[in-house]
Parts: sequence; C-alpha cells; structure tokens
Amino acid sequence: MAVLLLPRLPVAPKLSKSTKADQYQRQGNADTLQDVFESIFAPLQHVALDGVPIGCADGKVRRCFPILSARVADHMENVTLYLLKSNACPTCEVGAWELGTNIKNYRARDYARYERYGYENQFQGSKSDCTHVKLRGLDINLDQKVFHELHQVSAPDLHTPDMLHTVCLGLFNQMMDWIQAFLKKHGRLQAFDDLWQALPPYTRFLVPKKAYSEVAQWPGKEMRNLGHCILAVLAVALR
Repeated sequence: MAVLLLPRLPVAPKLSKSTKADQYQRQGNADTLQDVFESIFAPLQHVALDGVPIGCADGKVRRCFPILSARVADHMENVTLYLLKSNACPTCEVGAWELGTNIKNYRARDYARYERYGYENQFQGSKSDCTHVKLRGLDINLDQKVFHELHQVSAPDLHTPDMLHTVCLGLFNQMMDWIQAFLKKHGRLQAFDDLWQALPPYTRFLVPKKAYSEVAQWPGKEMRNLGHCILAVLAVALR
C-alpha cells in the first residue's frame, strides 16, 4: 500500500458581518473550495474502476487502484464539506437533540442516498416538498458533496481525529477549565501558577513565560506543551 499525503488548503478569511455582499462572498468561497477538491479528486474518479499502471519499488509496473482512504478535519470542516447543519453529526443520522445521550442504535449516513434525493429533485425540475422534508430530517442541505463521485469510498469512514482541534484545543481545554475550578475551590490556584512559572527548561519543552491563569488564548503548540507537564505540576500544587 502506498500513501500520498495532500496538505491542508488555505481558505478565505472569515466574514464577521452578515450583509448580502458577505453572503455572496461566503457562497463564492464554498463554491471555490468545492471546485478545488473536485480538481484534486478528478484523477481518482477516472482510475478507480479501471486502475492505472504504477511503477513499484522493485522495478516492476503493476496495475493499481488508488482510492481516498482518510482525511483529517475538525467538525466545522466536516460541516462545510458535507453541507450539513452546524449541529449535525457527519457520521450518523442521530438528531441534534440526542447528541451526547447514550444512544446505541443509529443509522450511518449514506451520502449516496442523499445524492439520489438530489437527482430526484433535479428530475422534478423544482425542489419538491417531499425532498425538502427528507433533507431537513437528516440535517443536510441539497447540493453536491466533494466526495460524491469517488468510487469504493464511504465518506463517514474517511474521517480521522484532528489532534489539534479534538485533543489539544478540545479535550485539554475542557480538562483545564475543570482543573482551574477545582484548584480555585480548594485554594491551590496560586500554587499552581507559581509552579507553572517555575518550570525549568528541558528538551522539546517550551518554558512558560506567564502564569497559567494569565494566558488569554492557547494556541495548539502551547496546549501540546501543557500536556507534557500538567500531571507533575498538578500533583505538586495539591501537596
């Protein structure tokens, strides 16, 4: 198996206003992103069925069938690429009101089925009430997705955890909110800050320049740095 890594693409700056011009700009940004992904995936669409000759490391040429196997994205990137509602799950059809509950029986998202809804709507010449009801119930918008013509690819299975947003800026951030409240309740927050600033330099470790409670924003690099020492600092602060 060979792997080709595609880098993350630059995106247009976010728009803070909600004027009509900004709505056109947002739509233009979304259409551009769609076109870029379709251009990247175009070779996969043509070779997935018939294969393509590729030279191997042993000098032989073999017929290979390259497919898209994985990608890294955070939740809002999934929302953009799959044209979902912001509070919808990209993997399953669980309702937004049921997120976080202990639900075991749910239906995996079938984007090929959603495409058929789109073709039905296009064949009818106008957006039918039936199609709209189906799509509203699934928390999706009616349009083509970036993965719609890729063969042998299950879109929900492509997603891999985004370490930056899921772990470093997600789980760590929530964990530290709880730890700060715990330290403040027991009068150990100042001790934690003092220890934080007293950490000595070490290999692949960035010495903090401010107390933890004085940092207003935590980028991913600093949050990863926190993961190297949080347990030791917390243990000493609680003595």
